[in-house]
Amino acid sequence: MTKKYGFGIIGCGMISKWHADSIISIDDATLIGVADTSKERASSFAADYNCTAFDSVEELLASDKIDIVCICTPSGLHAELSIKAANAGKHFIVEKPMAITKEQIDGIISACEKNNVKGTVVSQLRFIDSINKAKSAVESGKLGKIVLGDLYMKFYRSPEYYASAGWRGTWSMDGGGALMNQGIHGIDILQYIAGPVKSVYGVCKTLVNDIEVEDTANLIVEYENGATGVIQGTTSVNPGYPRRIEISGTKGTIILTDGQITSWDVEGEEGAEVDKVFSDAETFKDPSAFSIDLHRLQIIDAINALKEDRAPAVDVYEGKKAVDIILAAYESSRTGKKIEL
Repeated sequence: MTKKYGFGIIGCGMISKWHADSIISIDDATLIGVADTSKERASSFAADYNCTAFDSVEELLASDKIDIVCICTPSGLHAELSIKAANAGKHFIVEKPMAITKEQIDGIISACEKNNVKGTVVSQLRFIDSINKAKSAVESGKLGKIVLGDLYMKFYRSPEYYASAGWRGTWSMDGGGALMNQGIHGIDILQYIAGPVKSVYGVCKTLVNDIEVEDTANLIVEYENGATGVIQGTTSVNPGYPRRIEISGTKGTIILTDGQITSWDVEGEEGAEVDKVFSDAETFKDPSAFSIDLHRLQIIDAINALKEDRAPAVDVYEGKKAVDIILAAYESSRTGKKIEL
């Protein structure tokens, strides 16, 4: 009989539904229960998914029916809860960003190593076929020497979005703005394809929204392979436009728009890999406009990592990379200096 892995969810806000719907769609997974600071919200969520509403995080983590915990709280709580889960011997899947300070990241990694726990950081875009085709093209040398790796994220978030939860747009609980919350997926995919980032110089400003953190950022990045690039991350551009990644080398250029290949100008392969069907997701202007498909693939990978006793595809060491770039951008903007990673 196939083992069913028991899941618990901590935090019953917006993103928890994507986790719950993914879990109940997977044959060897079962949703045991949830916990939230609001017992009423936890009870309502549990009723919807026919699972247990635990009275506390500690009670959920003490359940011997739970193997994996999904952490779906505001960003400022990710580290504390990841460490609690690891110390309780639970494997975990934590929403992005995995943490909002270097000290928090170090604490999570230490707890995972100490307790022999596998931590997964949500970066579901890594499971898109077209993104992996672009990565393979770079790694195989099809683009020649990489010259530029650019990312444009001209997103829109309304005043109502920021007003919908007190933690949004704060340093203490959001950890940042257009880069740390909305832009982290694109930054992770950029460095995943173009290669590790060596240095960052950035200017981050709050130009439109009534928030503590940045809604507009421009970065110049240098990669370890010698290439350079720019990153634009905003939530201030109305009406908002799809995320675009451009990778250029001496033998060609690949452009991805919202994770799909819209230009494949590679010597001898012009147009070969251009996607014919395009996504209707509009997360650049609506944070809930996406399906469960990629979350489902990442949760399946976390389960398979346990079955095969291997690291998850996006483990805590991988999850650290995008946060390091963003924290360097904030430090650069504060100091006016280029920051070496």
